Amino acid sequence: MSSQKRVIIIGSGVSGMAMAVQLQRLLGHQNFTIFEKADNIGGTWWHNRYPACACDIPSHFYSYSFALKPDWSTTYPGRDELHDYFLSVAEKYDLVRRCKFNEMCLKAEWDDARSMWSVTFQNTLTGKVSVHEAAVVVSAVGTLDRPAIPAIPGRENFKGVAFHSARWNPSVQMKGKRVVVLGNGASATQFVPKLVEQVGSQGQVTQLVKSAHWWTKRGNPKYPESFKWTMAYVPFAARIYRIFLAWELESFFYSFLMTPSGAAMREKIRNDTYKFIETEAPKEYQEILKPDYEPGCKRRVNTLDYLRTLHSPNMLLAKDRPARITATEVITESGEIYPADVLIYATGFLTQRWLFPIEVKGREGKDLSKIWDKAGGAEAYKGTVVADFPNFFVLYGPNAATGQHSVIFHSECQINYSCRLLRPILREGVDSIAVKPQAQKRDLEWVHGRLGGLVFNSGCQSWWMDPITKKNTFIYPDPMFKYWLRTIFPVWTDFDLIKASRKVNRSHPVEVMVTLLLAAAGLWSLYATNLLGPTRTHIFDQAAILVQPLTSKFA
Repeated sequence: MSSQKRVIIIGSGVSGMAMAVQLQRLLGHQNFTIFEKADNIGGTWWHNRYPACACDIPSHFYSYSFALKPDWSTTYPGRDELHDYFLSVAEKYDLVRRCKFNEMCLKAEWDDARSMWSVTFQNTLTGKVSVHEAAVVVSAVGTLDRPAIPAIPGRENFKGVAFHSARWNPSVQMKGKRVVVLGNGASATQFVPKLVEQVGSQGQVTQLVKSAHWWTKRGNPKYPESFKWTMAYVPFAARIYRIFLAWELESFFYSFLMTPSGAAMREKIRNDTYKFIETEAPKEYQEILKPDYEPGCKRRVNTLDYLRTLHSPNMLLAKDRPARITATEVITESGEIYPADVLIYATGFLTQRWLFPIEVKGREGKDLSKIWDKAGGAEAYKGTVVADFPNFFVLYGPNAATGQHSVIFHSECQINYSCRLLRPILREGVDSIAVKPQAQKRDLEWVHGRLGGLVFNSGCQSWWMDPITKKNTFIYPDPMFKYWLRTIFPVWTDFDLIKASRKVNRSHPVEVMVTLLLAAAGLWSLYATNLLGPTRTHIFDQAAILVQPLTSKFA
């Protein structure tokens, strides 16, 4: 039996895999188990298999910093290429044999006396329940893998084929079918053009939408062989290209500011989108397609062919909501009746059901879901740890995400930060670590105070917002490079470290010195921003990203 303390990772998606890798790379820790409810790794990129499924972040930045891939085929890779990439990472770091598949997590309960988590799982095939213990639990369950299907009256009576886009049914032959699509988000925008081709001239695609999006015209150029060679063999070329991509993505953040400069950037986005719609879309649909909320309030949707597809004679777009469903029809609120052989829900995910269906109980039996309900939405210190829940880490956690950047970048920031917090637990004999309530409160006040000055809270209803409380539980209110800076070294005074029922003080003079230097760099960046304007200072900002691979040296 290993003498190392056990770590349980819940979920084998992008974040769960990276956590498993970094435990090995940064801490030399091998005693971990990944529990996955599906039958394969990959999370979002395993579940989503709809036609034309692809990423909307450039491939050379939508990849791990520790596993660069020089030979991506296109700028925006498709689902199959992405999943193959994650499989290759799993193989390289020997992750699959540490995975227990078809295991749904039901409960995690902390035992303060033993500094131990007891985690309950149920096998999704056999129903067998098992309990596992670990000193550390990492939740990597994500939020974009639990389909949201609206409770439309009569939907259980539908006699045709119905499924969510994230659970695509490849056995359905679409040719000649009457297909009704509910929703027009990023997924539907990708698969509808292919669907129109598949149903053919004898079929019909009807898309019911309730809101418009800020469409961005975006192609998907292939990388030439010369570029792939450069990425593979020219020293630092791949790293420099990643920095360029990060810089480009980061620049969008400044359009989120509710300032004159931010408003000017949004006005350009508005004009570009309206021009795109007026040039590409049928005239009868243009008003339906034009959003009436601020650019950036919802994540933008990229496309090249969706608007052109609306010209197809077998394609109908209607701004209407389904009121009820019969055995063969969808009846809308306006009274329109649409016959359907196939019903596809492109209705998003249960993004505000954080950690669902896991029941998490911390010190003194405190229930995390009840705490978050009382707070009006999920909360965590730096989006990663929660007061009164020792040795428990949430990846892709509350207010750690981005409206413009790569989810892998911010997940790596969280993971590297978590590994630094875990060093005392896994290598120095400390029993538990928990953020202090007052530190969490201070961090959250800063987060939500700053969100008030950003476009995300300007009035639209997005999946980033709790639908009842209107609390933004997703977005980090600063550029991502600043999140990286704030997660390089823990502020140890914000944490209680306990060893054999005795609190431990922990700080390191090298960490203090480096933190002071980073703070000075941050102040200079802020000064330069005020002096030169946001669009002139990205080079200062993004210089921080260049040294990201070096931060592991201080872990």
